[in-house]
Amino acid sequence: MNPVPVKWNPALFTSTRTGKRYAVSGDVWIEVPDNTTREDLPKYMLWESSNINLSLERSDARSWEVEGSKGKVYTVRESQGQWSCTCAGFMYRRKCRHIEEQRS
Repeated sequence: MNPVPVKWNPALFTSTRTGKRYAVSGDVWIEVPDNTTREDLPKYMLWESSNINLSLERSDARSWEVEGSKGKVYTVRESQGQWSCTCAGFMYRRKCRHIEEQRS
């Protein structure tokens, strides 16, 4: 099965009624194995944030490579007062500690 292109950042949902687990993006629901994690979502759904890509094209954008708590490297960007990060926390909550550390 090829990943389905989606417009919204996918999330995982487990039905309390049926116990089935789903990858969900907007009105797209795909049943996935019970042990599926967020890291597995690209196997089922293909999502690309256009907001982050737009900031890359700006000549006034600044970016930093930062190391996460488990050693993974993320990119924090700022352009015209708009901040973004490539970590999962920012993708889901639109805020993260990596951005806060760069603002300080």
